[in-house]
Amino acid sequence: MAQVRDDDARPSAPVPDERPTLARQTEVLLGTLPTMDAYDVAREVGTSAARVLQFWRALGFAGVPASSRVFAGSDVEALRAALTLVERLGLSDDALRTLVRGAAHSADRLAVWQLEALVADAEERFELDDVSARLVVVDTIGDTIEPLELLVTHAWRRHLLSLLDRTERSVAHLGNQATGDELPLERAIGFCDVVSYTSRTLDLGASDLAELVVAFEERARDVITEVGGRVVKTMGDGVLFVADDLATGLRAALGLSETYREAPVPLEVHGAVTWGRILPRSGDVFGPSVNLAARLADLAEPGQLLTDVATWQLVEGSALVDLVDGTLLPPAVAAGIGTVEPVLLRRRGIAGA
Repeated sequence: MAQVRDDDARPSAPVPDERPTLARQTEVLLGTLPTMDAYDVAREVGTSAARVLQFWRALGFAGVPASSRVFAGSDVEALRAALTLVERLGLSDDALRTLVRGAAHSADRLAVWQLEALVADAEERFELDDVSARLVVVDTIGDTIEPLELLVTHAWRRHLLSLLDRTERSVAHLGNQATGDELPLERAIGFCDVVSYTSRTLDLGASDLAELVVAFEERARDVITEVGGRVVKTMGDGVLFVADDLATGLRAALGLSETYREAPVPLEVHGAVTWGRILPRSGDVFGPSVNLAARLADLAEPGQLLTDVATWQLVEGSALVDLVDGTLLPPAVAAGIGTVEPVLLRRRGIAGA
């Protein structure tokens, strides 16, 4: 009888630790079990219990009585570090609250993303159902916390450095030019949505839906970042991205249309790209050009990529005409905006252009 080598066998699921799971993971994550209330934290930091509770709520947690022992030493250190921004740098309370909320929102989404990735991996590697895989991850998450934390810190530092580089170049380009009350940044904005997403996913089970969502999102991020754009957010069936210049925005938008058409399981998408001033806030972007791109994407037929006349005029007046062709379409009514004149974009050299 042929012997099965150890490295050919499917790994067995880890044996659960017999100690209380949540207590173990709490100690790994916080250092100790929570034994302090808001008054204890306030005394340690030298602030008020009210401010401790404000910090707690800004972190995204439900309000608790000041006497609830939900705090640990790590909460003391985090609050002390946050207040340093106010006391030493003169940061306003509003700015501090925004920074805390931003960190909390990002951390909440990141924790969910990481947990679900680990659950999906446990399902596949150990041939488990969803419930069993979640139990395994909850029990063994402590083994992953240190490398995950290092990864998050490194990614944050790298992205902050990249943002500083872009900001410095942008400021150098503007010089001392005053923008008054104008939106501060000129950017290309792009939307891409899956056609008939609701009907397509209506009868999908959990695994098929997860595969579709992950495939869409991963391809979107790969295409956009490959050409130098940045994903602002994904919405399950759609993606919003920005680019520092119009050429990058067009390449990202065209690339998205093409990659889904050529995928192993083709997805039909439609989208739009515009150029204009935006306001970046809370990890999102706002402004008329953002709204216009979203409405143009809604107007686009399956497989179409649209822009507006003003953006197309910029293309026509530059070397970008070597990249794309444009066809003026009949005027259409865009919700909340009014009548617009869409321009259909196609990569130059594609049949039918």
